Amino acid sequence: MKTIRLHCLAALALLVTGAVAQPAAAQSSAKPTDCAATHGPLPSGWSGTAFAIDGDTLAGVGLKPRIRIWGIQAPELRDKRTGQETVPGMRSRAFLVDMLAVAENRVSCRVHKFDRYCRLVAQCVSAKIEPSVEVGQNMIAAGYAYGYWLEDALPWDADAGRRYDAAENRARRERAGLWPTWAGVQK
Repeated sequence: MKTIRLHCLAALALLVTGAVAQPAAAQSSAKPTDCAATHGPLPSGWSGTAFAIDGDTLAGVGLKPRIRIWGIQAPELRDKRTGQETVPGMRSRAFLVDMLAVAENRVSCRVHKFDRYCRLVAQCVSAKIEPSVEVGQNMIAAGYAYGYWLEDALPWDADAGRRYDAAENRARRERAGLWPTWAGVQK
């Protein structure tokens, strides 16, 4: 219940700051046949060179569907009403761009499902960094994303939701990244 309340507050704060959050259904499952008709069967994984589209979406070189990073929600890059780029969205994407650059833009992803936009929902790690860095958890820990649909457990990593939640709680307490803005309090 505490996690749900915290996520509701985070979503409200995003709306207040002008970054419009996606509806909760954005990461819900699409009919697999719809996405499979467009992109082929759901792959179990993907590795390669990826670039940040926004703070929670990657485009993989040679990969047609985009990758929606599992378990996170970042501020929208553009305000849906005005089309203008948002500062929180640009900061979140910039952090992801920098994180990927350290790994020479190489990622390895385990695919969970298609979302309703036929993006691959996947848990990704930076492939060139030892030890590997889990992209979603690092975005949350740095304060540039918050936990999203964490109850949609990954079959291979049932503890991921708890780790992401703990990372978010630390980032909030420390007012890391965007949390001063999301919380409505400036540093």
